[in-house]
Amino acid sequence: MKTLKITALALFATAMVTAQDLKMNDVPSNLTSAFKNEYKTAKDVEWEMDGMNYKVEFDTNHMEHEIWYNKEGKIVKTEMEISENDLPSDIVSVIKSKYSGYKIDSVEKTEMDAKKTYEVELEKGWTKEMKVVFDDKGTVLSSVED
Repeated sequence: MKTLKITALALFATAMVTAQDLKMNDVPSNLTSAFKNEYKTAKDVEWEMDGMNYKVEFDTNHMEHEIWYNKEGKIVKTEMEISENDLPSDIVSVIKSKYSGYKIDSVEKTEMDAKKTYEVELEKGWTKEMKVVFDDKGTVLSSVED
């Protein structure tokens, strides 16, 4: 029982350290100003600490976005939900040939270190699901059945 309590406490402490929700007053003004200027129509804005970076989650045009800023206000990573129509044609071609019979369920584009990746969730019928990560040229970086 003592081991269980210690394990539960360790898990809780880890969760608190890795992502901590912030109030707007706790976010440096240079970050909030840059964010507000760039994303004027953002809705459901939530800030948190993620390691040493500030992460903001928000919605625009019914699509989810996440941006990580360092303390100096530089964007270090972005993730955004995009539509199937916004996928590069190279990726669409690979999906049609290599994943025939699958339908695109959702797409998330990530930009980090000047590299773009696309995580595509695919469905086939009611029981088959896959997560496939592509680079912007259509190369499969990873493929996992769910």
